Amino acid sequence: MIEIVTDEALLRRVYCDILAPSFPDTELITAEEFIAFGAAGDVEVLVARDGVELQGVIVGERHGGGVLVDWLAVASTTRGGGVGGALLSAGFEFWLGQEGVQVVLGEVERPDLFSAHPQYGDPARRFAFYERRGATVLDLPYYQPPMAEDKPRLRGLLLVVLAAADQEPAPRVLTALETAAVREVLLATMGPAQPGDDETALVYATVDDPAGLRLLPLSDYARIPVSQGS
Repeated sequence: MIEIVTDEALLRRVYCDILAPSFPDTELITAEEFIAFGAAGDVEVLVARDGVELQGVIVGERHGGGVLVDWLAVASTTRGGGVGGALLSAGFEFWLGQEGVQVVLGEVERPDLFSAHPQYGDPARRFAFYERRGATVLDLPYYQPPMAEDKPRLRGLLLVVLAAADQEPAPRVLTALETAAVREVLLATMGPAQPGDDETALVYATVDDPAGLRLLPLSDYARIPVSQGS
């Protein structure tokens, strides 16, 4: 069963039992923040469970015409059983079913820059999972904004399109509505480029290029420049 969860006690279990073991601290907000955001509906938390057993979770936040999937994780006891794919499908159906949503975005580690970790898994396998699910990638020098003021920017990530209302395949240029949706997500998460922040300015310059923002097959990710910082 996959359902939207807003109950605070269950949200705490999701955080402690699934998210915290699956992601390093630099890629998570605090448990209290997660519970507050989930209970208020600021993020939408879709949980797969079998009775009381939690199997996995997908968490997304909507900003205008775009949704950013913040986390997708499966419990260690259920990995390889199709739960991750089922959560993605449920998320796509839920978010693309909302009026005005153009794209569902996600962040994926570049498999040429990240190595397998004994606790957090293998980036190459995750990359292959998203490729099998039809994800495409934006030709954008992306970085993940810090989760808190005392945490760093995470570079070496790809901003991928997990699903879109317009199903024309890559390679192509995003439509005006899709580009606006991507920009809304970036403004909500990165904020506007501040004076001297060339790294963020380059992100927006790429999005606003008069030639359009390119969407590529995920297999072409090596063509995309890596954000290097200011």
